Amino acid sequence: MKRRRSENLPRYEVHQEPRGGWMIVDTLTSLPAATDGRDLIGLAREDAEDIAHELNLGEAQGRDPLI
Repeated sequence: MKRRRSENLPRYEVHQEPRGGWMIVDTLTSLPAATDGRDLIGLAREDAEDIAHELNLGEAQGRDPLI
């Protein structure tokens, strides 16, 4: 199910996986974000937070951060 994204909310969020790893979720699709055909899942928390920050920064700057 897609959710409406508010302009004030980040596009990419960090969520904990059931088995303890961390993933980056694209709030436009509610699916894991992916780059180069690889889902951004099973990450360490700090790595996920750093990557999500960079993705959101790219999004705010008007560029597609996953290319």
